[in-house]
Amino acid sequence: MTALLWGTRGDGAVAAVASALARIGAAVVVTDGSDIGSVDIGGELTTVGGLRLPLADITGVLVRPPETTEPSVYGALAAWTELTPAVVLNRLSAGASNRSKPYQLRLLKEAGFEIPDTLVTTDPRDVRAFCADHGQIVYKSTSGVRSIVRLLKPSDESRLGDVCACPTQFQQYISGIDHRVHVVGRELFAARIESGAVDYRYATPAERSTRMWSVTLPEDVAGKCHAAATTLGLGLAGIDLRLGTDGRWWCFEVNTSPGFIWFEQQTAQPIAAAIAQVLTRRLADA
Repeated sequence: MTALLWGTRGDGAVAAVASALARIGAAVVVTDGSDIGSVDIGGELTTVGGLRLPLADITGVLVRPPETTEPSVYGALAAWTELTPAVVLNRLSAGASNRSKPYQLRLLKEAGFEIPDTLVTTDPRDVRAFCADHGQIVYKSTSGVRSIVRLLKPSDESRLGDVCACPTQFQQYISGIDHRVHVVGRELFAARIESGAVDYRYATPAERSTRMWSVTLPEDVAGKCHAAATTLGLGLAGIDLRLGTDGRWWCFEVNTSPGFIWFEQQTAQPIAAAIAQVLTRRLADA
């Protein structure tokens, strides 16, 4: 039995999972698609070098495909990962929820999470009214493209007209402590994050360095994390939470293809090892 990692060897997440699979003696094939000669969805994968891998032998797939994957190969692998009974972390169809943050927020609310009041608009007047209602607000991209979360400041007034050209997402600002939760199958790894930045991923030296450590979530919050992953059809998820100063747990979004390396390095949580274990089990056992 073999685990297939569809991604680049230079991707830290792919490399970490490949190493974890090797440590448990599992066979692993890493491909970015450029070395694949053909994919017979009902039969086997053949590499340019002549390796023939029966698709029925693959127990699990990690999906982190580079955009440079040749279209016909991408299409074949995408179709097979939708149909295979193997464990797939994650099917591209499940990852689609992250392409529309407003849509994903609705699903997260259905999973039981508190969601900040949110506005998506192309009208500056809506933004001003929303700001008047909530005081401090933040803005971000509505799509899955990574963007830096920023506070809307009085100095941004002169730029509000720009929203006419691009729908922008605004949210009430929630004061509190960030948490990143990785769901891997039935396991859950939570990290508490302290930073002086609005978006801890981009903290500047003046905002203090970001610190994080492993924590145990309240049972009901952990349950909501598992429910959110299930609702979104994800066996692997990176969930962004904040414990508000009001004592409520708020959810901002779910990364459907989380690059977990930074969190693993900072907390020593065995996330890659947990992924490797899931990829070596059949779906019914995952």
